[in-house]
Amino acid sequence: MLFQQPTEMTVDEPLERVDIECPSCGEATVFRYRLVDYRGWLRVTKCRSCLHVLDSRRIRPPSRSGVA
Repeated sequence: MLFQQPTEMTVDEPLERVDIECPSCGEATVFRYRLVDYRGWLRVTKCRSCLHVLDSRRIRPPSRSGVA
């Protein structure tokens, strides 16, 4: 198995607050964080209110040991 089964009930990814307003809804709830989808690992900047994506970039996958 490439990655072990998580033992925690939830997997938390740290969110980095971005000091801009969302151009779509005007809220100041914009965060940057990494995620994985069918294309691989991405670093996204996204509004948490309306889910508008401001930026999305491919990043290197995290190490298999779990240490960034």
